[in-house]
Amino acid sequence: MTDGAGPYPGPADLDRRILALLLAGLTDQTTATQLGLSPRTLHRRLRHLMDTAGVRTRMQLGAHAVRHGWSEPPVPSGP
Repeated sequence: MTDGAGPYPGPADLDRRILALLLAGLTDQTTATQLGLSPRTLHRRLRHLMDTAGVRTRMQLGAHAVRHGWSEPPVPSGP
């Protein structure tokens, strides 16, 4: 998504933190609480990210975020 001024620079810092927590598997409530957001604000930001990425699901958003450098892939935990 662009505003005519050039290529999309990527998500804001808060949105990158949301993506990292999403990729880590945290629930919406936990993510919102950790970031000091209301669940509604979290959902609005996720919807904006999905619209910007041109995707329809969170799974697609996570894949898009990693592919385009918006977020690092999650580090596996456990055995």
